[in-house]
Amino acid sequence: MKIRREDLPRLGFAALVLLLLFLLPYYAGQYTVTTFVRIIYFGFLALSVGMLIGQGGMVSLTQTAFFGLTGYMIGLLGYERGVPFPLPELIGLASVLFLAFLFGAVAMRTERIVFLMITLAFGQICWAFAAQNTSLLHGWAGIRGIRPFTVFGINFAKQANFYWASLILFLIGIWVLWRISKSPFGLALNGVRENSRRMAALGYPVYWIRLVAFLIASLYAGIGGILATYYTGIITPTTIHMSRTIWILLIVILGGANYFWGPVVGTAIAVWIDVITSQVTERYNTVIGIVFLLTVLFSPTGVMGILDEIRKRRKVGLGYGVANRGLATLDNPRELNNRGGDFGKKNEK
Repeated sequence: MKIRREDLPRLGFAALVLLLLFLLPYYAGQYTVTTFVRIIYFGFLALSVGMLIGQGGMVSLTQTAFFGLTGYMIGLLGYERGVPFPLPELIGLASVLFLAFLFGAVAMRTERIVFLMITLAFGQICWAFAAQNTSLLHGWAGIRGIRPFTVFGINFAKQANFYWASLILFLIGIWVLWRISKSPFGLALNGVRENSRRMAALGYPVYWIRLVAFLIASLYAGIGGILATYYTGIITPTTIHMSRTIWILLIVILGGANYFWGPVVGTAIAVWIDVITSQVTERYNTVIGIVFLLTVLFSPTGVMGILDEIRKRRKVGLGYGVANRGLATLDNPRELNNRGGDFGKKNEK
């Protein structure tokens, strides 16, 4: 792959950001590292929602159910019954795929508002089951005391080790999702989003394309749930509550649902706003709500839409300046002769 000269500043900036992220435990405090871990596991959940909205045009309100399912599996199998790593995690992800297939098999027969309402109903069913099941899931108390594991002598209960593992997993997840979005499957999913009937007329299996996308998105939510459960040490029905679902949806809108990096940017902004405002006022939810409201009113495409608009205006401005310089040269024949070499000499003759 040939690197263009105009891409060098962007690649240099990306390398600097990665270096700062990996060195974060060495120059930042524990609270800052904790905030970045929150950004990572909520980022997985936001990527799950953002993929369905941006790539498939499907607004799903049941992703937090998959986020919480892996957490409950870790608590039930790993913590309470002592099943060793990585069996609880693998069983949890397999359970996520199975539940997503069941939900998706029904939901993918609908579109738009009906799809949204069906996924909302599925999410509420999962939340109600977790809240009311006191014998197995312990109801509102949930499962507490979950601790990260030790693998090959690496203790992931240590904050720095857990952060580095989460960061590497997050970067791999972003890269895989980027490759999927640029693959033939990703392009077909975009086509389904734009016009599902036309794609069906062209012979594409629209139903299965949407279902596979739903399964992929559920896996991302499940991975985020694993990281969140191990880091916080608890899993309760609050994890899959409707308020968490709406919050993640607003995060994706804040960053820009139609942009690949929108969910990541939105998660980083929302988590830091939450952290900063909670230190200043007890009504931090009001501040976050105002930020979301202003974003929806004045920039429906989110923060990434604003940055994209600024970039386009800069390009237009540069092009306009070049055109003006060209017109100024044409308006001044003497300057044209001076710059034209042989052409200027011919004109002088």
